[in-house]
Amino acid sequence: MGGWIRIVFSLFGLIMIGLFVNGVMTGTWSAVNWAMLGVAVTCCLIIFVRFAFVFDFGYASCAMLNGALICIARPSAASLLIGGAAFLYGMRLFAFSWSRVRSASYANRMQNTGQAEVDMPMAAKAALYVMLVWLLTYHMMAVWFVAQAAMLSPGVVAGGVIMLAGTALEGIADRQKQHAKALDPGAFVVVGIYSRWRHPNYSGEIGVQVGLVIAGLSVTTGIVQAVMAVLTPLYITLLMISEARRLDDRQAERYGSDPAWQAYRARSGSLLPR
Repeated sequence: MGGWIRIVFSLFGLIMIGLFVNGVMTGTWSAVNWAMLGVAVTCCLIIFVRFAFVFDFGYASCAMLNGALICIARPSAASLLIGGAAFLYGMRLFAFSWSRVRSASYANRMQNTGQAEVDMPMAAKAALYVMLVWLLTYHMMAVWFVAQAAMLSPGVVAGGVIMLAGTALEGIADRQKQHAKALDPGAFVVVGIYSRWRHPNYSGEIGVQVGLVIAGLSVTTGIVQAVMAVLTPLYITLLMISEARRLDDRQAERYGSDPAWQAYRARSGSLLPR
């Protein structure tokens, strides 16, 4: 993460803790919210096994379990649509992450994260764990508010459709990139939808978060609920924008002298296809 996104991460975490305290004091933090927090507390424990896994396996598991939890706690057509979309999103990410860590093309990355694991102090892991617990607890707040409203409004339908479309786009992009890296781990990816689009996987992730925001804001009442529904999806969107820029800069350093990469950079868009 870049410097500014780390500041946003810390700021958003503090806001989430403040909203939690307010919810407990006012009695609006429900039993389901406690369960969502428990799921995040449990899923994020993987950070102490290997800290990099919290960003894929921990994140994916939390989306699946909290999406299913909310659907079971407050069953309705609306909660099934948004909670089901969240569950499918998490399931796809978990399956892809499992496939990726077992692939030969990802071996160097695993080795690098293994070294980072050794170098990372336990205090830093603990601090990151606490912040990620709150981030992932609030990730599905939009789903919770949709389930509470139990209303299949146009905003909820639009949010669900966008979430499913974002999941599909990210899945296609991840599969094409993984296949290309298996053939040539050192080359930049230009096949399929990457031919005119440098980061379609990040765009798909942003689509999921935008869908959550649209669905959540269509049913929330008051500024507190709106902030609770938006915080994590907004952070993840900003993170994807930051990561797209960082990867563009890294590719420019690595391939900048290659005419083929220069031509690809000129004909492709970053988060939107050109």
